[in-house]
Amino acid sequence: MKKILIYFFALAIVTQVSAQGEVAFFEGTWQEAFEKAKKENKHVFVDSYTDWCYWCKVMDKETFTDEKIAAYLNEEFVPIKVNMEKDFGIDVAMKFRVRAFPTSLYFSPDGELQVKQPGYEPDNDKFLDFLKEIRSDQKSKPFAFASQDFDLDYPEFYKKIYGERKDKERPKQEDVDAWLASQKDLTGEVAWSVLTQCPTDEKYKSEILGNAEKYASMYGSEEFEDFVISRVVYPQISKAGKEKDKAMYDAALVTLNKYIKDEESVAQMTDNFEMGYLRAIGDWKGYTMKADEKLKSKPLDEQLGFANGVAWTLYEKCEDPKCLKMMEEWMNKVIELDPKYMYIDTYAALLFKNGDLKEAKKYALKAIEVGEKEESDTAETKALLEKIEQSEGE
Repeated sequence: MKKILIYFFALAIVTQVSAQGEVAFFEGTWQEAFEKAKKENKHVFVDSYTDWCYWCKVMDKETFTDEKIAAYLNEEFVPIKVNMEKDFGIDVAMKFRVRAFPTSLYFSPDGELQVKQPGYEPDNDKFLDFLKEIRSDQKSKPFAFASQDFDLDYPEFYKKIYGERKDKERPKQEDVDAWLASQKDLTGEVAWSVLTQCPTDEKYKSEILGNAEKYASMYGSEEFEDFVISRVVYPQISKAGKEKDKAMYDAALVTLNKYIKDEESVAQMTDNFEMGYLRAIGDWKGYTMKADEKLKSKPLDEQLGFANGVAWTLYEKCEDPKCLKMMEEWMNKVIELDPKYMYIDTYAALLFKNGDLKEAKKYALKAIEVGEKEESDTAETKALLEKIEQSEGE
């Protein structure tokens, strides 16, 4: 039994001292956590994190200290914390193809993976509702692979995309293609990991799409759809933008609609892809109109970051005064809702580009003041202030 015994008897899960009202992460080995879950008929919650992950730290601060979430996780789950770049965490990351952080892994009482949920959910009520939904799900083995079998024969190039950030290496496509060509069965767990996480020839992407139902049933519709979006649709749309090829862009959307079944998700992604395409081809009027449409579609306080991103893009790339003025007006509303440094900085930059030097200087100074209180790096705003003052003297 190769290294699997080492995992079971020597691995210590990363632990966290828990105060009242916080999640009490399990202290013990991976095997002990799952033995406890099976004995007590509980699900297992795995917080997959890294030392450098900003949103992991936010989750620690905002999610795992929520009294309702802590009480529910402590009572109904065996919660554990695993650093995905150290020790056995690397094997967990390779096994479940975890490369985005934070990622929450949910296992049945029998130890089988049920859901892989990447990202941070800022709404604690929604997160708690999802925990309850998971807890009510008693499917013992929803996928074809065995969730506790870590003794897999991965190729070396696959192993090198995991581990410490500084040590990771992107595999060469020719090495990946050569390994895939040597495999008799491309539906196995290791082959699926390679196909979805490494660069491959287009024929291998077609292989997966041609066997969509089988792959989705074996590894879950979420992973299959993530592959379609990240490895097929997005690269095609990116290429279409670079080559200004509308037919290629439209073909990518056809693929999206064919393989992604959730209409709401498709609509959201289509909007995002359209904005990305318009940005890539330099259609700033279309880009701004689309952004304006999205900003009007739901409350602005839910879209502050989106508005800021669009505004900064236009500041850097666009020379159309109507577009710039429209986003200046939106950013004025943004800083009324949330006067944080980066939003005020963007507003000041737009004012400057629109020629309103008096207001630009006022908000550049304000941005610097707020930024220093937030302990943010305000060097770029100070450089902007110098430009404004130089323009005033001309």
